[in-house]
Amino acid sequence: MKLRSLVLPALVVAAPAPLAFGGWAVVTIDNPPRALAAGVPFTIDYTVRQHGVELMPGLRGSVEAVSGRHRVKVDARPLTTGRYTATVTIPEPGDWTITVHSGFGPSRTTLLPLRVARAGAVAEALPDAEYGRHLFAAKGCAVCHVEMKLAPDPRTQSYDAAFVKKLLADPQSVPKRRASPVDMPNLGLTATEIAALTAYLAGPHPAGTR
Repeated sequence: MKLRSLVLPALVVAAPAPLAFGGWAVVTIDNPPRALAAGVPFTIDYTVRQHGVELMPGLRGSVEAVSGRHRVKVDARPLTTGRYTATVTIPEPGDWTITVHSGFGPSRTTLLPLRVARAGAVAEALPDAEYGRHLFAAKGCAVCHVEMKLAPDPRTQSYDAAFVKKLLADPQSVPKRRASPVDMPNLGLTATEIAALTAYLAGPHPAGTR
């Protein structure tokens, strides 16, 4: 199966020295937006895990949204150990890219661009498979599976939907298909998120691409 096109911004900046000494973390967006409208505040909650596993408290992160010359940046505040939150209002409609800066070196997660509706309009939600594509970036999957190649890239293989659902719901219940220096964490995905990721990773793909 060919690789489905997925433009992934720099989820982890390639900083050889810090990474060589373990100075990297995975930022997971707990509630990635599926639809947004200009002028309507929305909240981004996120979790920071060193090496994708250990929760990291005491960080001073931020959430940034950019569209052309427009830029909005909001400092995050702590929720619980390793979890943070920020409320953002996007001022103008258009295609916006949201980045969560962890506050731990260069570690960050950048969401795929999302179309923001004009003020007062009904924002159109992404369909399941497309939302799953966005979730693959938002949940930090691409850090270990693509950027750092610590685990197989699931976009390049064909998987049974039942297997994908089981893996996403409880990663430790599925035997590893190859040795990996890190274990896949249980992200506490919702049923809606699991359905969307399954539609993306195990569903049919136009022109045989991912």
